[in-house]
Amino acid sequence: MKKFLAILVLGLLWCNPSNSGSWGEGELQLTKRVADYFIKYLRGNYNNKPADFYVTLDGTNLYYWVCGYGNCVATDDQNSRQICKRYSGKECKKFAFRRQVRWNNGINPRTRKGSTFNSKWSDAEIYAKLTELGFYKNNFSKNTTTGTTTNTTTGTTTNTTTGTTTTDEDIVSKIKELKKLYDDGILTLEEFKKAKKKLLN
Repeated sequence: MKKFLAILVLGLLWCNPSNSGSWGEGELQLTKRVADYFIKYLRGNYNNKPADFYVTLDGTNLYYWVCGYGNCVATDDQNSRQICKRYSGKECKKFAFRRQVRWNNGINPRTRKGSTFNSKWSDAEIYAKLTELGFYKNNFSKNTTTGTTTNTTTGTTTNTTTGTTTTDEDIVSKIKELKKLYDDGILTLEEFKKAKKKLLN
């Protein structure tokens, strides 16, 4: 009986998505198309709930799975990555399980509280959260001397091919500015959250 329990526990640990080596790492900027599909994935439809969301390493393509009635378990990672690669023609890694983003880019805290999306959020709120986590409309500059990566904003130029509205662009831009003030130590976490909430409401 003890041997059976030990095998069961090891099997659960092996199958647990947080223990698999499937999560993507490094800088990742999602295209508008991929961000829009991520929103569609988060919201699900009918009885389908989000299961696994995979993206290409350059953020230009995706593949995702849904499950019925909320009984979601992680898909077979190796098989899922192969299907995503076959579909996109590029290497893929897992971006999210259910509604929690676990990609490690050095900004995303990868915690239930800090990295989980709500399916009832507006598009603008989801874009803003992706931006806050460093995955959407971020500009990165690398300092080769220190080996650090800095997330910076470059202004308010609107890209007409993205199809987002001016209000979404303004909100995202302002949240980026708030995040920079928070990162620089000018705002406390409480002030940052309060200002962000005020922008999103």
